[in-house]
Amino acid sequence: MTFEKAYKENRWKKAIKDESHSIIKNNTWELTTLPERHNAIGEKWIFKIKRNAEGEIEKHKARLVAKGYKQQYRVDYEDVFALVARTEIVRLLISLVTQKRWEIFQMDVKSAFLNGNLEEEVYVEQPIGFVIKEEEEKVYKMKKALYGLKQAPTAWNSIIYGYFSQKGFIRKVYKAE
Repeated sequence: MTFEKAYKENRWKKAIKDESHSIIKNNTWELTTLPERHNAIGEKWIFKIKRNAEGEIEKHKARLVAKGYKQQYRVDYEDVFALVARTEIVRLLISLVTQKRWEIFQMDVKSAFLNGNLEEEVYVEQPIGFVIKEEEEKVYKMKKALYGLKQAPTAWNSIIYGYFSQKGFIRKVYKAE
């Protein structure tokens, strides 16, 4: 679905406005002139219908996603990261919860990646819905991560790791043998 088509429907328009509000509220970027020897990465709007366990429509979700596949290693990013939960740990936690008769709750951090601070200089084109009149030639310099950027998982992990460290949790580094 195109942005133009989605924006004509109230349910998608609301989803776009919700995503836009999150981006602005999190101070995700700032408008600037693209420096020499830098490239601006494009973005695209992704539209998804979220359903509950019964298959009924729960909500319409719009997400602005950077075209991270256009990023260049050592120019736009240095490191990539993917946090993976080990199956044994998940089973251990479920077993402990069952033995103690605790409740398990699942949570979703709304716009999680928008909370991760970027260390690299990354520039994105002004996406549809965020184009500033009479400043169309300018780009956004990213302050925080955006879904699709190569470094978004790393940035989010540093935020969540810092939070858990402050609460007294200790990271155990697993080394494959």
